[in-house]
Amino acid sequence: MKKPRASPVSPEPLGPNDSMRRLQIGIAGVMAVLLLVGLAGLIGDRAREQVANDAVTANPAATGAAEKGSGAPLEELGVQPVTPTADAAKAAPSAAKAAPLPPATAKVPDLEPDPELQRARNKSAQ
Repeated sequence: MKKPRASPVSPEPLGPNDSMRRLQIGIAGVMAVLLLVGLAGLIGDRAREQVANDAVTANPAATGAAEKGSGAPLEELGVQPVTPTADAAKAAPSAAKAAPLPPATAKVPDLEPDPELQRARNKSAQ
């Protein structure tokens, strides 16, 4: 079995130009990182200010000035009322007769508590 050749132990010595070049690259890297961190901080501050301004304009009660509305919230949002046409007025009574509403006392079995679960809770509480 052949042994791999060993690489030279001592690299070429660094000259004054090489060490200066490495120093310049290191300083430039540190400055670039500081610049990026500073820009990120500025962007974060602006975003926080924008959110605070949006919250104040969206919620006028927070500023103490109450905005007087017309009393019709849908109208303030720009929703237009729909007026029924003659065809829709004729169709509405027949639709109501075709599908009667369930009684108000009807219970939905899925929404009632499970008796087994209640018993298990009572046993564990004792």
